[in-house]
Amino acid sequence: MEYYENDGLLFPVDEFIDPKALAKLRDGGKQMSTHYYRKAHCNNNDICLSMDRVGAFEMAPLSPYSGAVPTALIPFSEATSSSSFDFGVHFFIDDYQFERIWTNIHRYIPLLKKFQCVIGPDFSQFSDMSYPMRLWNSYRNRVVSAELQKGGVKLVPNVTWSLPDSYEYSFAGIPADSIIAINCTSISTNISKYLWYKGYREALTRLRPKAIIRYGTKMPGETSEISYYFENERLKALRNGR
Repeated sequence: MEYYENDGLLFPVDEFIDPKALAKLRDGGKQMSTHYYRKAHCNNNDICLSMDRVGAFEMAPLSPYSGAVPTALIPFSEATSSSSFDFGVHFFIDDYQFERIWTNIHRYIPLLKKFQCVIGPDFSQFSDMSYPMRLWNSYRNRVVSAELQKGGVKLVPNVTWSLPDSYEYSFAGIPADSIIAINCTSISTNISKYLWYKGYREALTRLRPKAIIRYGTKMPGETSEISYYFENERLKALRNGR
């Protein structure tokens, strides 16, 4: 194991220490122990404090995406081992499969910059979650998205919501007149369909998107003339017996 010396004490260095931050510790700059670095970086507090924030919920604002719509999409869980980059990347998978990007955002920026585009993270807002948890996941979606944009990733704002009480924070910081992404996986019950349609209409009214990258089943009555549809790979695999 590698150690870093500070004030005569040895501190272990591991994969959670950002290499650039560690380099600053070792040169003539500000001295910071790994303990202090971990403390400052916990829950990305250092990143959150340094970025712009808007509205009552202090969401990180995103820039509009006006690039090309991807020719195909792959999940983040596959993108990390892909040797081809002619895709867009999405996070419409189980949260545990991409929690690691929250704990180490900068580690994945060089990789994600290679793809056609990246749809912002989709930490879940299930309607049966408590309000603080739904708000926290929306906040995390925006923080990671903003930091990826800052790092040069071609990011498509991901628009997600839950109950009507989520609209004020769910749409805060999302740019109007942009290409956006909307997902409809796990929409199967009557109540989930009702909530999806209600939030979908609210999103279109507030954001006036130029185009929508739609992941999942096409829903009756949605605005299909501005939508580009991408099939849920997991459902496709199940239909094919895999």
